[in-house]
Amino acid sequence: MKHILVTLVVSVVIQFASGQQRHASAAFDLVRQGTPTCAIVIAEEPTPAARLAALELQCHIMKITGAEIPIRSDGEHIEGRRILVGESSATRQLSLRGADFQPQEYLIAFRQGTIILMGRDWQDTEANRKAQGRSTTDQTLQQLRHKIDYWKVVGYPDRSAGELELPGIFDDQGTCLAAYDFLERFCGVRWYGPSRLNIVIPARTTLTVAGEDVRRSPALKHRSALAGGSWPFLRGQWGDYTQEQVYLHWRRMRQGGERWAGNHTFHRNTIKAVFNDPEYQCKNPRGLGSQLCYTNPKLVSQVAQMARDYFDGKGKLPEGWKAMGDYFAIVPDDNINLCTCEACQELLDRGRTRKTGFFSSGEMSDYWFSFVNAVAREVRRTHPDKYIATLAYWSYAFAPDADLESNVSVAPCLHTCYYPVHAEMKENDLRFYRQWQEKSQAPMFLWVYYHHPMEPALIDRWKCFPHVMVHETARAMQMFIRDEVRGIFECGEQDQLEQCVMAKVWDDPDVDVDGLIDEFFRLYFGAAGDSMKEFYLSLERTACDPANYPPPYYRANGIDWKKVAWERLGTPERMEEFRRLIVQAEELAATDAEKQRVALWRNAIWEWMRQGRE
Repeated sequence: MKHILVTLVVSVVIQFASGQQRHASAAFDLVRQGTPTCAIVIAEEPTPAARLAALELQCHIMKITGAEIPIRSDGEHIEGRRILVGESSATRQLSLRGADFQPQEYLIAFRQGTIILMGRDWQDTEANRKAQGRSTTDQTLQQLRHKIDYWKVVGYPDRSAGELELPGIFDDQGTCLAAYDFLERFCGVRWYGPSRLNIVIPARTTLTVAGEDVRRSPALKHRSALAGGSWPFLRGQWGDYTQEQVYLHWRRMRQGGERWAGNHTFHRNTIKAVFNDPEYQCKNPRGLGSQLCYTNPKLVSQVAQMARDYFDGKGKLPEGWKAMGDYFAIVPDDNINLCTCEACQELLDRGRTRKTGFFSSGEMSDYWFSFVNAVAREVRRTHPDKYIATLAYWSYAFAPDADLESNVSVAPCLHTCYYPVHAEMKENDLRFYRQWQEKSQAPMFLWVYYHHPMEPALIDRWKCFPHVMVHETARAMQMFIRDEVRGIFECGEQDQLEQCVMAKVWDDPDVDVDGLIDEFFRLYFGAAGDSMKEFYLSLERTACDPANYPPPYYRANGIDWKKVAWERLGTPERMEEFRRLIVQAEELAATDAEKQRVALWRNAIWEWMRQGRE
């Protein structure tokens, strides 16, 4: 599906699943010559998603047209045109109920005098509030239901109504998905970051929409790239923003989805608090306190019971333990100081010949996955529809020789940031990725790295060359989704545009990537768009050209990022061309917004490069 800028009236054609009826609408005026012509209707007690969706709809239409469409309760008598947001008595009269939608499925529907925006939403009940879960990033479900002062965040502090709890990142929020799709598809809104300067909102006094019904869900079911501006490029490109704006931005970018978690669970804190039985402590003195004896049957029984208690809603997860939804994670600590008992060593000996020369290998795969399988077998006896989640990482990245239990959900850890320039590392990654595809019967997730070269640069305090790889990222994500990967966790942060493009591909892998890039530079930088686009794509061509990484910069198991940055990539000749394009963009920028956005990119990227070169 190709995304285009909306003008006054947009006609959208969506192919429905077999047997589903289509409805095409006549033109529907939301606002005519600065006057609202309809009302937003929500339930008397709306879901958190419907409440937010109604506010987002009202706010953005007000910013587009200057007109405030009123939000009304379905308990009121309402005449005239309506936008029904979330399930209400009005949608039930049309035989539309949230419970009839699949998780993350949503509807944009046009009926006579009515637009419907709804989907399956999390219900704010006592039982739902009590549900346990802790994410890959170690935040509980409740902590991920962020609270913000909505009207202050969107730029209308005088309208403040106090604190609003947003729908949780991993709570069903189909109505929000419908509202955000509607605002992009039919109203021309684009969210390129959390600050008001990052958002593109067209201006017109009349807003008219038309099209066919849309009923769909995001292609990738678990979407976890909660970028917060922790790294310099994104932080600088976004400009001035607040943490509350970031929370709202995550919802607009459709982050979240299905509940899943995977990260280290056995570590010093949990071992000290939960696994203190001397019987299954690690026999290796160097691993004592951070590793356990993973062949001990008593440990298997204890972990399996923990998983059962979690799935049954009994008690709390140990501090730092990761589990969400139908997935209970077990991942060892981040070291290989493993147990030296006879049973453990027998399994570890099987992997002595499985070194690859890369970070990702299979030396402890038979050992670790024998434990995972043992726990999974125990859990399947009582909870056959639940999963034990684990990573395929470091020395247990490759699949073991033994078959995998049907309820083991694996997340291979892939070094995607290396793919454009390190063919051997990419090949090694894809080799064990394909192994897991063949072995796994349960849903498969991914942990993808976008941490090099920025992470070592930040740690060692030097400035790397910008590793722009937007097209390679899009191709990789499209492949993963075609392969039916169920969810992805991003480790690291990309630049502003690459982050947005990846989120769009996660939602719809058939999106026109070049169309997205062209649209971004046209809408965001206006008259300076061509120069900024050439600046950006020149960075990508330079960073992604394998010819720029000959030995000794290219190593068998990595890249010497520090030396290659300014000896091979940011050469004097290229730097002069990058400088010329930035200066040209500054001269061409016409509006205040265009000038401010060019200045942000100059400071975030060009100044970083200039200082790095010096």
